[in-house]
Amino acid sequence: MFSTAEREAIIALIKREVVPAIGCTEPVAVSLCVARATELLGILPEKMDVYLSPNILKNAMGVGIPGTGMIGLPIAIALGAIVGRSEYGLEVLKDADAKSVEQGKEYIAQKRITIDVKEGITEKLYIEVV
Repeated sequence: MFSTAEREAIIALIKREVVPAIGCTEPVAVSLCVARATELLGILPEKMDVYLSPNILKNAMGVGIPGTGMIGLPIAIALGAIVGRSEYGLEVLKDADAKSVEQGKEYIAQKRITIDVKEGITEKLYIEVV
């Protein structure tokens, strides 16, 4: 059993280190990067090239994106550009609704997104949006 001081230290650590996220952290981290890139650009990108470490790619491709009925990175990327707000952190997609999901599907169908592995890196967690 933990002492009261140990329990309080563990709880303080959890409160400091654990942040809310909508969905699996890998695709939502990609959404966050896309949202920030879109904010810096100032308009919805005509095309996006997203380069990822193999770890991010592997862990993000097969997971569901809450509220979309879809899996994988394309919808996470599209929604990051369409409704993502970087100030929300890992809750970047909390403003997504049925209309934005339909816009995301259209964005994907227009083949505006390419996803590839970033070559020549050693980082296990790497996301680049161009």
